[in-house]
Amino acid sequence: MNTMKRFGMLLVALLLAAPVWAADFSVEPAGAPPSDGVDASVVAAVAKEGTRVKGPDGKAVIEFWGRAVPFEGQPVSGYGIRYETIPHGALVALVRVPGDDSDFREQPIPPGVYTARYSLHPEDGDHMGVAPSRDFAVLSPAALDKDAKANLEFKALVEQSKKVGNPHPTILRVELPEGGEAPHLWKNDYEFWVLDLKVANEVVAFVVYGHSEE
Repeated sequence: MNTMKRFGMLLVALLLAAPVWAADFSVEPAGAPPSDGVDASVVAAVAKEGTRVKGPDGKAVIEFWGRAVPFEGQPVSGYGIRYETIPHGALVALVRVPGDDSDFREQPIPPGVYTARYSLHPEDGDHMGVAPSRDFAVLSPAALDKDAKANLEFKALVEQSKKVGNPHPTILRVELPEGGEAPHLWKNDYEFWVLDLKVANEVVAFVVYGHSEE
């Protein structure tokens, strides 16, 4: 085979492979929030139009319906807390996981519908170095979450989240948004894919792909 023919075949191979190398996560509208098995107060509290995150293969990875009503109750504040306008245990989103997935700690998330509530990891030795800040969203089976207005205490939230089936609460990492109009999908310095989502009067950034090293 001559040099020019080999070069031509290599060029074709590179062109065919390029779309695969360039493939990224993407977002699209997800329609109305799921209502089967979801408390009416939760459905009423979230956005009427959701956001779907798709992987490089084009398949849906996770869907969000951000909280649409204002928060009620006393916000949290203190060292290592990025969101000082959200009460602990407040509902921040309704989430649907269409296929097998895993949380920030690489615990399995079975397909299903979940509520996401704002929480903070404890200030103790077991959680040192888990993340640069204390902010997380805790997932619980939506069928068990009966009051969108309630702000759950840490212990109650942990017990509810354990119904997912993991030994620890099932969590999504929460970052600061990159900025701009939400929804917005971007990759941070840790190579995590992050979704900026409108949540009440805030924009909250959820890690949708990436895991803790701890």
